[in-house]
Parts: sequence; C-alpha cells; structure tokens
Amino acid sequence: GITRKAGVINDTVEDVALVVFHGKGAVSALDASSIADSREVGTTGVFNRAIDGRVLTFRYERDRFVDNETGSVWTVTGRAVQGALAGAQLEAVPHGNYFAFAWFAFRPDTRVYAP
Repeated sequence: GITRKAGVINDTVEDVALVVFHGKGAVSALDASSIADSREVGTTGVFNRAIDGRVLTFRYERDRFVDNETGSVWTVTGRAVQGALAGAQLEAVPHGNYFAFAWFAFRPDTRVYAP
C-alpha cells in the first residue's frame, strides 16, 4: 500500500499536521498456518507532528524515521530515540489498521487516501 511504499506520509487533515509512519517487523496473522511462516506486512503509527509548538516534517531513511528539522531518529511508536529531541513523544492519533473490504462493507462512503 501507500504507507508501505513511502515509509512516511506527512499531511494536514482538518488543520492538524499529521504523520503516518510505516515500519517493518510485524507479520500477518492471516497469511500462513504458523506466524513464523507468515509474510512481513509492517505496522503503522499515526501522530500529530507538532511538538512543543513546532511542526516537524519526517522522512524514512535506512529503515529509520528522521525529522528534517533536527535530524532526530524516531520509532514507529512516535518516540525520539536519538538526536536533539531524544526522549520526546509525539501525540498519538487514534486510528485503525483495517481490512479494506471489511471497512468498505460498513462505510462505503469512505474516501481512499491519495497523496
């Protein structure tokens, strides 16, 4: 999908600066009879990218999330682990990772995101 290809999506929705991180490491629970044999599908985190009144812009580089403003390195859970902002935590935005076919069955009016 879009998030897997991009790694990071910076956008603004209803005046809220958001970032979507798509990280590696999670496998599909529905892909094979054994989790160990399942394919890697990744996981996402969605966050408000404003921190301490400053809006950050992120990129995905060498399997890491990095903000352009300080060069700090962030986890898929929105915590800075290296750099000037180490220890900072982005505010999580409630979201869900749903099967599209199931979501659309109940919410057919949903618009599909396009960058």
